Amino acid sequence: MDIKQLKYFLQVCKHKSFSKAAKEIYITQQGLSKAISNLEEELQYPLFYNTTNGIRITPYGEYLQKQSEHIVQEFDLILEGLNKMANINEGTLTVCFSFGVLNALSPDIISRFQESYPNIELIIKTYPDSICEEVVMNEYVDLAVSIGPVNERNFNSTVIKTQYPCVLINEENPLSKKASIDFIDLRNEKLITLNEKFHFHHNFFNKCKESGFEPNISLTTSEIITVHKSSYLNEGIGVSVDFFVNDINYSNVRSIPFKDRSFLWEICLITKKDRFVSHLVKLFTNYMMAHQ
Repeated sequence: MDIKQLKYFLQVCKHKSFSKAAKEIYITQQGLSKAISNLEEELQYPLFYNTTNGIRITPYGEYLQKQSEHIVQEFDLILEGLNKMANINEGTLTVCFSFGVLNALSPDIISRFQESYPNIELIIKTYPDSICEEVVMNEYVDLAVSIGPVNERNFNSTVIKTQYPCVLINEENPLSKKASIDFIDLRNEKLITLNEKFHFHHNFFNKCKESGFEPNISLTTSEIITVHKSSYLNEGIGVSVDFFVNDINYSNVRSIPFKDRSFLWEICLITKKDRFVSHLVKLFTNYMMAHQ
């Protein structure tokens, strides 16, 4: 016996007719009769009997009607409460962004989210990629917006935006004349990148290894502006991402794309695998995916 059967039963009690009850609950009369028959078989008591004037409820049916009305009402109240919980747009949501990610997104995406959902307290934290994953793993934050790839054994991730890496070459370097760069072009160059706490560093290093050499990384930093400034001073070739060039631009430095278009800077929404995904996390995730 389940709630659906009880609701069907109460409709038949209300209308004293299988055909009228079936129309009310959008089911075939045959389907409704079968459901009531199954209920009677399970209870082992007849609930209705036929007369020349239609169906009548038995004493067993009257007892079940009296007892089940409040059960169905309570169930509907429980369901209503659960639906309200699932759709309430208030509470606290803590989100971690990797350094640089907010610059790549729509500049007002956070303020627009807050305007759309004023009853949600949005707490923003910024860390390097590896720390973002750590705080998600330890459940210090609800989710992170970081750079892929991520460890799929520990995290669920969805790519929401893709940017393309580039090299920053001082015009005094002959490579600055090239329209695009192969990784092998960088074999004998001093290179400047973000440090080991960023996936970008490891992604670049691995691409160089795939091309048959270990990159000569002369400087690593946690600040992308240092990469650009060092290229401006001709201290080496910087490895950056295309959108940063719009904000940090030096006249004597050329931004040149990689020929290998599989070398990406992918912004991902990251949650801990096997952790319950709350309504607020789903809300924020959907908002971010819809406003890129």
